[in-house]
Amino acid sequence: MSAPTTTYAPESVTPTRRRGPSPRTRLVVCVVVVVAALGWIAVRGLTGSFVYYLTPTDVVVQHQADVGQRVRLGGLVVTGSVHRPADGSLRFVVTDGHRSMPVVSTGDVPELFRARQGVVLEGALGTDHRFHADTLLVKHDGSYRAPDLDR
Repeated sequence: MSAPTTTYAPESVTPTRRRGPSPRTRLVVCVVVVVAALGWIAVRGLTGSFVYYLTPTDVVVQHQADVGQRVRLGGLVVTGSVHRPADGSLRFVVTDGHRSMPVVSTGDVPELFRARQGVVLEGALGTDHRFHADTLLVKHDGSYRAPDLDR
């Protein structure tokens, strides 16, 4: 008896092609996009805060602010220079120890404002060579003192 011969037809092998990138490639692309976005946000945020304020020397000597350009000016209030004219503004002089600049402030005045106090002003340089501020921020040492209860 002879063994039956079986012939096997080769199966047609069709390669399965994936459509689109693999899941790993997608993950890598997403991670790169997120890291690039965070890097861009960090760089944009830091470049805006590198120069927090200009000093009177920067404005007067180095001409880093043009007339009408909004900037921040920082320095110490000169003793004896604080005046309140009848127009309701506050006038004083700010110094950085080398140069001084007269200031006209029309904004609110914080309670901590006084002579020899560090201030940061937001405003613009006027054609009268005075700094016209609409925002006055007082710099302080950050230490808290409890209110006097004997009052």
